[in-house]
Amino acid sequence: MPNVTFEKTGNVTGRIAIQITKDELNGKLTEELKKQRQKVSMKGFRKGKTPLSTLRKMMGNQILGNILDEQIKESLFGYIEENDVKLIFSPMPVEEENAPMITATALDDVNLTYDLALEPEFDLKLPKKTFDKLVLNTDDKFLDEQIERMLKQAGENTEVEDGKVEEEDVVDVTFTEAGPVDNPITNSTKLYIDSLSDEGKKKLIGKKVGGKVTLKDLSILEKESTPAYVNKYLLELEDEDADMSGKSFQLVVDKISRITPAEMNEEFFTKFDASGTIKTEEEVRAKIAEDNAAGFNSQGESMANFMIQKELVESHDFELPLAIMEKIQEDEEGDRDMDMFTRGVKWMLIRNKFAAQEDVKLEYEDVKAEALASLMQMLGGQRPDFLTDEFVDNYVGQMLQDEKQREQLSSNAIEKKIMAALRDKVKLKEKPLSADEFNEAIKAFNEENMPAQEEE
Repeated sequence: MPNVTFEKTGNVTGRIAIQITKDELNGKLTEELKKQRQKVSMKGFRKGKTPLSTLRKMMGNQILGNILDEQIKESLFGYIEENDVKLIFSPMPVEEENAPMITATALDDVNLTYDLALEPEFDLKLPKKTFDKLVLNTDDKFLDEQIERMLKQAGENTEVEDGKVEEEDVVDVTFTEAGPVDNPITNSTKLYIDSLSDEGKKKLIGKKVGGKVTLKDLSILEKESTPAYVNKYLLELEDEDADMSGKSFQLVVDKISRITPAEMNEEFFTKFDASGTIKTEEEVRAKIAEDNAAGFNSQGESMANFMIQKELVESHDFELPLAIMEKIQEDEEGDRDMDMFTRGVKWMLIRNKFAAQEDVKLEYEDVKAEALASLMQMLGGQRPDFLTDEFVDNYVGQMLQDEKQREQLSSNAIEKKIMAALRDKVKLKEKPLSADEFNEAIKAFNEENMPAQEEE
């Protein structure tokens, strides 16, 4: 058996040395060559009588390579498992200078060394602070607005021939560059009154078909408009960056359209839910609340997860094998940011320790649920009728046969399971927000926590 020795080279580093003697290698190689001799038929020799020296020259190096691989793996990982050596990364081979070239016909002692990144010892302390978990405020006001919007979408669009522009109308307009100019810019488009700025509404509400407005700056019409937006969407210019400063435009109202909202009746229920399970306004409101909250609340949960992880990483100060980590980064050609790498390793150690303490284990049902979630995401969040339990089982089975997909699904599933357990252990406070407030919170969160992209 190879000789294996272990020494700690630091608080979180160690080194394993493996020695396989020339005599041991020769014995195992000879034994394997004898086995092969019984199978080999070579011209000039009876089967099973080919000289070992001939076989050693012909196939010895391949057999020797297999022997070395097997001996090294058994010795290295056998020692690690038997002595419960807890590693962060796989053992890293140490390059030996002036190592002898070993072949089947020129054997020598084999000496190999591996650097080890050892798990640090630390006490896990959960945060005592309270974390916000943002949720969508689906109160009556929100639901009323959503139903009003949906009834309008399902309603009839009628032309207003003798009337004035009102708050919810859609107006067909034509923009024409004002003044005595050659080839004036002109374009026809639609304006939605409810998306106009306050100043834009003042200009148009109350106008009749044929009404005219002169504008020195078209970007004042719509909310959060920009010169590039005006050029692209209102004037439909090829050059979005064209300078329109100093140009005035006349707007003419060509057509006024008004939506008559649909009624809350059986026809609307059928359009809202083709399955036919929703038959009352109360059920419509419940479904709207559920569907709208799902995406926002999932985002709120992800943001809470991030803040919990960040607090745990920053509140635990333990030693890491930085020299080995830097070597790993160098071997990957520096593609990995060292600070992010360090934080990721710290989080992995904290996460794994929490999972061990709380006995959080990955089950097949967790992976199955993750595979179903992945499938549902590809289908736009809706589960069609053909997606039976049998179909899902077959689909999951196919995904799990792919090693890369299996690892990704398992990683996602255990991360979600650990975070769910963590959220149960820390203090969370739900913070209801409107959709606009939620979007602003997401924007602010991303600006504060996402790494800046370097310009090329």
